[in-house]
Amino acid sequence: MSEPARSLSLAALGRSGRGFARDTRFDSPFERLGDDPAPDTMPDPVEDAFARGYAEGAEAGAAAARAEMAVADAARHRIETALARLDATETEAFAQRLKDTVIALCDAVLGEAAIAPDSLARRVATAVAMFKRAADERVIRLHPEDLALVHGRLPEDCHCEPDPKLERGAVRVETAGGGVEDGPAQWRAALDEALRAC
Repeated sequence: MSEPARSLSLAALGRSGRGFARDTRFDSPFERLGDDPAPDTMPDPVEDAFARGYAEGAEAGAAAARAEMAVADAARHRIETALARLDATETEAFAQRLKDTVIALCDAVLGEAAIAPDSLARRVATAVAMFKRAADERVIRLHPEDLALVHGRLPEDCHCEPDPKLERGAVRVETAGGGVEDGPAQWRAALDEALRAC
C-alpha cells in the first residue's frame, strides 16, 4: 500500500535545507553546460554597408546645408551692401533735391526783393554808411536798370555809375581802401553755405 500523506508546514520546509530548487529544464543548452556562446566574430556586411551609407549621407547632407548657407549668406551680404549704398546715395540725392528746391524757391523771392526800389535804396544807403568818412572816395555801382529805378531815392552825395556786368539787384560800393558788394549772388552763396551745413 502506499504511504499515508504526511503534512508539512512551510516553516519546516525551510529548515530542512531542501527548499526550492532550480528546474534546469528551462535553461538554455549553454547554461546547462556552463559555457557562454561564442561571440560572433564575423561582421555583418549589410549592417556595415548601412552604417557607412548613413554616415556618408549625413556628411553629404551637412556639407550641402553648409554650402547653401554660405550662398545665402553671401547673397544676403550683397543685398545689405547694396541697400546701404542705395540708402547713402538716395539720402544724398534727396538732400541735394531738397537744397535745390529751397534755393529755387528762395531765388524767386530774393530776385524780387533785390530789385524792389525801396529795398534797393535802403541797401545802397547801408553800404554807403559803411564808408562814411569824408576822406573816403566812394563809387556806387549798380546794374543800369536798377540805377534808373533808385536814382531819385539816393543821397545827393552818392556818386553812382552803371555797371552792366552786375546782376540785377546787386550793389557794389568801391573805395580806395576796398569795397563791399551785396546782392542776390551773395545771398545765394550764404543760403547755399547754410544748407550745406545742415
